Amino acid sequence: MVATKPHAVPKSKGGIDAEDARRRREASTIQIRKDKKEEGLQKRRRPAAAAAAAPYGGSSSSQPPQQARTATRSAEAPEPGLAETLKSLPEDVQLLNSDDRGQQLEACIRLRKLLSIERNPPIAEIIEAGVVPRLVQFLHCFDDPMLAFEAAWAVTNVASGTSEHTRVLLDNGAVPVLVQLALHEDSNLREQSMWALGNIAGDSPRCRDLVLSYGVVPRLLPQCECCEQPRAGTSAGPSHLSSHPHVYQPPPGGGQASLVTQPLLSAAPTMQRNATWLLSNLCRGKPPPRWALVEPTVPVLVRLLQRQTDDEVLTDACWAISYLSEPPERIAPLVEAGAILPLVALLSHTMPSVQTPALRAVGNIAAGTAAQAAALIAGGALGPLQRLLSTGKKELRKEAAWMLSNLTAGDREQVAAVCAAGVVPKLLDMAAHEEYEIKKEVVYALCNACCFGSAQIACGLAQLGIVVRLCDLLELPDASLLLAVLEALEALLRAGGDGFGINPHARLVDEAGGCEKIEALQMHENPEVFEKAQALLEAFFGADEDEEDPLTAPLATAEGFSFG
Repeated sequence: MVATKPHAVPKSKGGIDAEDARRRREASTIQIRKDKKEEGLQKRRRPAAAAAAAPYGGSSSSQPPQQARTATRSAEAPEPGLAETLKSLPEDVQLLNSDDRGQQLEACIRLRKLLSIERNPPIAEIIEAGVVPRLVQFLHCFDDPMLAFEAAWAVTNVASGTSEHTRVLLDNGAVPVLVQLALHEDSNLREQSMWALGNIAGDSPRCRDLVLSYGVVPRLLPQCECCEQPRAGTSAGPSHLSSHPHVYQPPPGGGQASLVTQPLLSAAPTMQRNATWLLSNLCRGKPPPRWALVEPTVPVLVRLLQRQTDDEVLTDACWAISYLSEPPERIAPLVEAGAILPLVALLSHTMPSVQTPALRAVGNIAAGTAAQAAALIAGGALGPLQRLLSTGKKELRKEAAWMLSNLTAGDREQVAAVCAAGVVPKLLDMAAHEEYEIKKEVVYALCNACCFGSAQIACGLAQLGIVVRLCDLLELPDASLLLAVLEALEALLRAGGDGFGINPHARLVDEAGGCEKIEALQMHENPEVFEKAQALLEAFFGADEDEEDPLTAPLATAEGFSFG
């Protein structure tokens, strides 16, 4: 088991430390996140299909951008026809280095089209042609948003590549000017710059910290709320929230365009999606970002959860909060900001893409202090959790069981609340029939309920059949899980004994074949396992008992426990 904290912590009847139980589940969630890493890749490339909707190409810019996150570029050979396409690259470079704005714009458009090829775009070839410094230079053309936009689009797709590709952008100073463009009065340019920054921040914690160091968060937060669409029953706010995207008008007589310093409430919904996605990338990664830099995002994220209806915004806002809730000492500000109720509500969302990060966030809160776990229960989390145990998405079932294991590692009131919610029969069924990775989480939830609940709870669990199920698990290959099962059996046996007559729970263990299995565990290679098995046999099966007492316990039903 994981070592306890230096200060003394109360232990259960069986000797399991509640903090250890929670940390065990925290360790498992690291693997859960690794398993899901490919599903949440944090880079996006603006594809060629979006060119038809380019804001300066005569079409409306309100079409949602491609949202599929793409993996970093592989080392595969270019498309068969790409060699022919690249023949024009020297000419593109010559145009790019021209002093004529028209030729510069034409070169940027041609380069971003190359970088927007769907499979294996020639990022490395374009970087080798030496165009990145010039593209970054064009980002400084605040008075020519069309040229800056095309350059930003090309830079965005360079940043969708490998870390080596992204490093070229950093070395050429792309980050500070992109942060400046996040306040440009042209909404299309603002949106594209945030897209590029999102790809850069998503590359690594080092890149994330660099973006944060340039003060992007204060510029970003207004864009996250600019297109707020309140849920039914809430105020819709000013009518201009749904107006058309802002169209840039150059200042009379030329000169540099101004940068906005207030929220532009007329931005398109895609602006809010990109801004929230960038925000989630700024919150993610290990080690976590400096709290002082991301703390201002908390109230904005909570308001998004409370008021938003856009699935993509909700998904990224939930991911951001799930990242911010680690390590555990960062949970308190989220709870104080009111994150629990909207997160619990989103557990019942129709889209798994929203449910998954919402469940991660509430799971992290459940792994915090006892008071934070109790706040989740008071916020109604048990109902949605029970439904998630039956979902067809196995990752959601696994995460829901993991969260319940944290709740049953709490105090007796929390364990009683979980049992009263009627989840135990479902957990017992899952312990018998689920695949192993989910079964492990379920078993920890059941074992914690035995160890941290009252004697009444233990007797009620016995009536529901937990003794038989635990005995079935005594042949598991995982030594840590075996120890948890043995600890749970010890708690049940202690609850069933009153010092007189036959222990009814000992009889249930014997009838389920548990005695023979426990005896076999005396030969287990793990010393903790065989010592615990030996102690159980000596304490509860060392002598014959002739007298039988009636079972006195709360009435257990499929709906939960009824206490007289």
